[in-house]
Parts: sequence; C-alpha cells; structure tokens
Amino acid sequence: MKKEIEKKVYDFFVKSNDFNGIPLRQISDDLNIEYEKSIDLIKNLVQNDRITIQSSSNPHIIYSRLYPIDIQLKILEDAKSWTVTTKKFGEISYSIESSDFPICLYPSPKMLTSDRNLDEFGEAIYSKALALAEPQLSPRFFEIEVLERYVNDPRFNFKFQDYSGRISAKYDENEKPLVRDEDDVFLKTFGLGFDENENRLAVVYLRYLSDLTPEHQIYWKNKERFGECKVLEEYYENTIKGNWTSSYSIFSAFIGELTCLNNLAQTIFSKQLFRKDYDEHNRPKEFTFFFTPTLKNYEDFVLLLDKMISDNINKDFFKDKVEFYDIVELKNGMVERKSKGTLRLMEDWLGGIFKAEQNNELKKLFKQLKEIRRERQNPAHKISENEYDKKYIELQKQLINKAYHSIKGLRHIFQQHPLAKDIEIPDWIENGNVKTF
Repeated sequence: MKKEIEKKVYDFFVKSNDFNGIPLRQISDDLNIEYEKSIDLIKNLVQNDRITIQSSSNPHIIYSRLYPIDIQLKILEDAKSWTVTTKKFGEISYSIESSDFPICLYPSPKMLTSDRNLDEFGEAIYSKALALAEPQLSPRFFEIEVLERYVNDPRFNFKFQDYSGRISAKYDENEKPLVRDEDDVFLKTFGLGFDENENRLAVVYLRYLSDLTPEHQIYWKNKERFGECKVLEEYYENTIKGNWTSSYSIFSAFIGELTCLNNLAQTIFSKQLFRKDYDEHNRPKEFTFFFTPTLKNYEDFVLLLDKMISDNINKDFFKDKVEFYDIVELKNGMVERKSKGTLRLMEDWLGGIFKAEQNNELKKLFKQLKEIRRERQNPAHKISENEYDKKYIELQKQLINKAYHSIKGLRHIFQQHPLAKDIEIPDWIENGNVKTF
C-alpha cells in the first residue's frame, strides 16, 4: 500500500501542469483506505524521505520552503483530528475541511533526483529545479547587468517600480512578437537584492525563471551569483508576506515632489513650473536603482536628470516676472543680449522675493541644481571611453539625493505662499520613509 501511495503522489506531481501536490484526503478516497490509517502510512514515507508535505493556505505548490521531517510528522498527526463538512449551494455540493491550512503531498527531492527523467525539460535549467521539488518562491540572485540585454533592446518592455520590475517581449499590431520565438519571454517580477558586500543584485524567484524560454534560462544562469546574498526587505515583505511596505525609493519621492511643486505653481500662479509631470506610466526606464555601474549608464542618468529638471522648466512661467536677458558689454563698445538659462530665471525670480536672511538657503538649493547641470557638460561636450566601475553607483546616489532635496526645498518655498494654505500635500510626500537602496 505504501508503494501505491508513493506512486500516486509521484504521478500526480509529474503529470500536473504547475508542479502541484495531491491533497491529503484524496489518497484515502482514491485508494479506499481509512483516513487515519492513510496518514500513518504517509508518515512512514515522510520519515523515509520518500514523500514531503506542504501545509498552508495554498498547499498546492511548494511555496517558499520544505519543512523539517519532525514538523511534517507533527502536522500529519494533528491532521487526524480534522473533519470535513459538506455544504450545498443550490445544485452544487462542496466540502470544507476544519483546518485553515490543508495538506498536499509531494515526492521528496531525494526521490525525484533518483527516479525522475528530466529529458523533457531540455536546457530549461530552472524548470528542472522545479521538477525536482525545489520551492517555487526560492530566490535566485544575479549580477545586475543581466538586465542590460532587455533595457537596451527596444523590442522588450522593461517596467519597474521602486524595487521591482517586469520584462516582456513587445508585440506588433497583429499580436505577433517583434522577437524570434526563443526570445519571446515574460518575466512576471524581479526585485532588488544585495551580496555580502552590499553590492546591488537582481533577484528572481524560481517560479518566474521557469517561465523563461530555455535559451534565456541559460543566459540568466550564466549571470547567477551565489554566497551570502539577501533579498531587499521591502521586496520580500511585498512578495512573500503579502504586506504593503511603508517606505519609498528616492526616485519615487523625487517624482512625487516634482508633481507637488507643479501643482502648487499651477494653483498659485495659474501656470505650471515644469512642462512635464512624471508618474508610474511615463517614468523613464533609466530612472532606477537597477543600474549597471558603467560610465555610459552614469552619463545617461546625468542627462536624464537634467532633462527632468533644467530642460523641463517652463520659461513662460517667468514671463513678466523677471528679465529674460543679460546685457553684456563687448570690447568695441557694443552690447549683446544673452538669454538666461531656466535655472538662472528661477533663481533671479525667487531671489527677488526672498528676504535677505533666507538667501543662504536659496543659494544652497540652486548650488545643487547647478552642480547637476555642470555634471551634464562632460557627456554633452566630449567623447569618453566607456568603463565599468562601482564608483558610479555612489555617484548616482549622490546625484539623485541632490536632485530630491533641491526639489523638496523648492516645494517648501512655494508652500509658504498665502494661496497655498489650502493645498494638501500627500502624507507620503511629507512624512514618508524615503530610502536610497
């Protein structure tokens, strides 16, 4: 009878579409065994490491871990007291077990390793891991540059939030992929992780890696990292525990401040200070922590940040508020009109409004914005050979911090206007836990 149970558990798992386990009571029902006796037989198979169990609100997949054998035995023993209630809803009957954490049975990894033929999976490395009963939400860690293949190819959608993202191939108007079949991938979610030295890594759960084509599974495998790696707490809380996190990335906070500042300007002066707002639907893909530390990526980030600030300032906002030109005397006694840049226009306007004791605060704020503008000059005016250096991670952090605190400072200035007293700033903008991961 134990052999029959073992075979039934094995066959159910192997033939399932999603590496599923067979419900505990199905064993006694299908093999016509008394329920408690079936549990004793299953406990013996667990003890001999032929079967393993999952008990949770969703035991039909091996979720994030395998239980130690002694815990499995206790859960099975407790299950002997569980009862089943049958209820009817019209013509439909259904059964409810008296536990919130039902049990499903799986062949053990030891059994599968020795008995299962994996030829059907070919080169699909991560699919093979699931076929050997590895937990579906066990994390795998990768060098951050694994994402470059998708970021730099316009045939892929590369979407992300603060600390997670997704990847998919693009389709044409006839619903055909723009890439060859081997590249028609969909990665439902990836997140941010770190190695033992706090270097950023990409992290993906095994279940989602198995959805990649075999070719892409091999590609990811070649970038995999081992050792003392960890998942970012916010990503873990959101994906494994199902909790909303109360922290926000500095990138989201910057965009939020920019939007609030624009709303304040529109309400007070009936004109937008910035020509364009950003949100989750039009957030530039380079505006992220998923950043390979190369000179090219850093220079691209500098250009982007300056475009979101200096190049985005609406010159028309300052019409009739400040002079748009400087008059410069030339050597021959002639004079030349030189246009002021957008940062200069804003600084002149605010400088004329602020009291003298507030000017130091204003100078610090514009100093940071001008530093971002100056940092843009290198990529804009010279050709540099690309290089890989982890210093660019810190430089990126410094730059986004300058941008965030400057825009936040401007938002506080606008809030002091009498017409701003009834404008409500979102609590997460004002008091949120902003992090630079």
